[in-house]
Amino acid sequence: MNNTITVLVGWHAHRVSGRPVRNGGDAIALGLALRVAASRDVRVLCGGDMPDAVARDYLAQGAPCIEILQAQSHQADLVALLAPALRASTLVLTGTRAEGGLRSGALPYAIAEKLQRPLIPDVVALHEEAGTWLATQALPKGARRRLRVATPAVFAVHPAAPVTLRHSYRDQQAGRVLRHTVRRPESEPSPWQYVAASGHLQRLQALQAQSGHSRMRDAIATEQRSAAGTLLRDGSAEAKARAVFDYLQTHSLLSF
Repeated sequence: MNNTITVLVGWHAHRVSGRPVRNGGDAIALGLALRVAASRDVRVLCGGDMPDAVARDYLAQGAPCIEILQAQSHQADLVALLAPALRASTLVLTGTRAEGGLRSGALPYAIAEKLQRPLIPDVVALHEEAGTWLATQALPKGARRRLRVATPAVFAVHPAAPVTLRHSYRDQQAGRVLRHTVRRPESEPSPWQYVAASGHLQRLQALQAQSGHSRMRDAIATEQRSAAGTLLRDGSAEAKARAVFDYLQTHSLLSF
């Protein structure tokens, strides 16, 4: 096992223009890896195909090259495709969540399980100390926690990590894009299963043409709530207070 830091990157189609762009979280993970690399090599790896323009955007951050592992079949398992290339790396960095439509964001967890390594999610800072790595983890409500992690390990970098992203046109053009075709072993079962579609989706339609406010009112109304209220004009103050108290008690609005 070497001291190489491997960063997993991906891409997605822009939700407005449809143009292929890099993942923001993966770009932050690459920026953090380049900042803490020191004398280590930073390896940028992508599983599956990637447009050359997106690969060049990652190279513009300062990485010397990017490797794209392409499977012969589009049904190949992404984790099985990446795992052999990650075993020799001491540190594996990824983004926290995917940005391409209906993605699960479970890739860092699947990679860590496949490699049998610990996973530290939501990392905002990382630096080496006495042969181990200190990772600052983001917690809810702005809290932070520092963990001492022994390598090898997998780190999922939080999108809010304070990393300044650089873009160098020189590095963008000088960097290399390496594409490798990985053949899936014949003994490895296919992770995909195709089944016939059952029926078509039908759009729900309202039974009556009503406004949104009317439909919501009918949906939440109960027999008791829809009944007419009581208007208290006559009577003593004690009787009116008793009526208000009974109403609050009936609707469980009293805490004593």
